[in-house]
Amino acid sequence: MKTTRELPIFVFNCQVILCALISKYYQFCITMIRSISVKNFMGYSSFKSSNFADLNVIIGKNDTGKTGLLKLLYATTKCLDIYSRRSQGAEINFKKLLAEKLTDTYQPGKRGLGELVSKITKEKLSVDIEYKHNKLGYEDRLHFSFGDSTNNTIVDGQEAIKPISDNFRCLFIPAKEVLTSLKAIRATRDNLHMPGFDDTYLDLIRALVIPTQKGNITEELKGVNRRLEDLFEGQIEQQVEDDFVFKKGNTEFPMQLTAEGVKKIGILTTLIRNRQLNAHSVLFLDEPETALHPEATRELVEMLILMAKSGIQIFIATHNYFVLKQLHLSARRDSVETSCYSLEREKGKSVSVKWTDLKNSFPENPISDESVKMADDETKLDLGINF
Repeated sequence: MKTTRELPIFVFNCQVILCALISKYYQFCITMIRSISVKNFMGYSSFKSSNFADLNVIIGKNDTGKTGLLKLLYATTKCLDIYSRRSQGAEINFKKLLAEKLTDTYQPGKRGLGELVSKITKEKLSVDIEYKHNKLGYEDRLHFSFGDSTNNTIVDGQEAIKPISDNFRCLFIPAKEVLTSLKAIRATRDNLHMPGFDDTYLDLIRALVIPTQKGNITEELKGVNRRLEDLFEGQIEQQVEDDFVFKKGNTEFPMQLTAEGVKKIGILTTLIRNRQLNAHSVLFLDEPETALHPEATRELVEMLILMAKSGIQIFIATHNYFVLKQLHLSARRDSVETSCYSLEREKGKSVSVKWTDLKNSFPENPISDESVKMADDETKLDLGINF
């Protein structure tokens, strides 16, 4: 039994512990994109997620729609990002802005946006997304739909959406690095208005060339930056006229002579230093392991876990075993909810989806299946069996 004198101290300690637990809970529950319901989109007759996590990974064989789904989440959320800043000084039609962003992100053919509509069902494509961010005090929904005859306009959709804080950023890092071809991509899109590089490339370049700004970077992201730069014992630095170099000690290397993996990591460190990637961001990565050694891949995943802890919501598309396994190990160790969406597609049928929380279990998946098949093939060779 607690004495009368001890009781206030006991109650105070309980309050401190409770506050710490609540703080820890919300640290890992600051998701921006809460849920989505998509119908008749590309290879999907339906895709639903009622509660996206702080860290989400999409896996599946080629042509299961990983990048397509990633781009849909990006284009809609980036549109909210752009709309929120532009609408401060002018009246902006959100529906028109969304149609432009979808067109410039997917770059469909002559039929326009209608090419995004499922060829299997041929019914209208519809999207419903719920946004909610606890720290920014933001909550709203986005809904739109269109049919396969749609060219470059969206008839059924919202004219406006609730703007979000200036601190919010939405970023997409494609599989191919952009630093080497940065000026060529800008000239192609900004000056010549030619297709070829979609908005995931152009938007990233526009974020990269923003000069490093004064102001605080959270301690978590400072630590992430240091560890990422330590991977290659140097850092990517911005020079005049949007040129970038890799600086290692007193030596500078142009982008053409810099390893692909260094440039891939350098994109992340640059975005952290110029504060385009902050604790209120949503980050999309398409095959982040490209050009990275497995050791660097595992370290990158550890950094993504730290980013998720800092408040960044992350979506990854991958078919790399090291990415998936390290996500499972890190999520399990740190108790970070990590949603895995495994996509499967049978010939002539729509894409099906299986969900797993990597914090709790490692799912059966085609990535691991291939490694098992290789081990079986090796065993057969050892036994003198042809396959």
